[in-house]
Amino acid sequence: MPPRIHFVPAEVRLRVLEWPGEKGTLLALHGLTGYAETFLPLIPALNPPYRVLGMDLRGRGGSEGPSDEAAYGLEAHLRDIAAVLEALAPEGALLMGHSLGAILSLAVAAEQPERVRGLLLFDGGPLPARAFSESLAQVLNARLEELPSLEAFRERVRAMPFLQPFDERLLPILEAGLIREPDGRVRMKFPARLGMKEAAELGAIWNDRLRGYAGRIRCPALLLKAPVGTFGPHDRYFTEAEEHLLREVVPQVRIVEVPGTTHYTIVLGYHAERDRIVRAFVEEVLG
Repeated sequence: MPPRIHFVPAEVRLRVLEWPGEKGTLLALHGLTGYAETFLPLIPALNPPYRVLGMDLRGRGGSEGPSDEAAYGLEAHLRDIAAVLEALAPEGALLMGHSLGAILSLAVAAEQPERVRGLLLFDGGPLPARAFSESLAQVLNARLEELPSLEAFRERVRAMPFLQPFDERLLPILEAGLIREPDGRVRMKFPARLGMKEAAELGAIWNDRLRGYAGRIRCPALLLKAPVGTFGPHDRYFTEAEEHLLREVVPQVRIVEVPGTTHYTIVLGYHAERDRIVRAFVEEVLG
């Protein structure tokens, strides 16, 4: 079934997709360059019976994007998430976050623990390892702001190493992040420069802030991590240092590797084992 679409009036108008369900709510928070549809491969593992909300962070997907670049960043996203929870899940939710979404999930769990029933983190939480950060810059630079046609876009994404082996079912999901011009050109809805700005801001502050949350996050937590690097074996998000920091802050976290996945395909992909692990954890937390 197609999701319901809500627009939450906050500081900016926020688009939220809803897959209705009867057994508790999950709020999905996407990564730096993502949008709500990037969680589509996971929906069949959860709905039914669970209710799933997927919000577009400001400037992404169908959410409003402020023209002032100073209106983006960690604090703005946290205010937006609070507004969505207040409007659509005042009873609280299990937060399901990928990459940047995992960072935001941890912050909400520490600062508004009454709203968070559990944490399901996908390849994110602490700042990533240095090699991954360098690869992320390459990914952002490779996301050409404009391509001459939809077919040119499809050829580009089919060749991206971190989406291999490429699954054609991903094309409609990836194309949801595009604006199509009348002359056939396509461009990304979320400008790469804003992604770089947000990544730089987080790089300066996040790990210190995360350490300050030690002892404050007490809900059940599961991290699914990807063993395959973005461009090769050397640039995974998690090394021992990142895992150690996460365990230091959230000692109850369970960490499970999903074989064959990259930082992107751990969410933006179809994996039966991932779905089994996710469903088991959600059933444990939400019943």
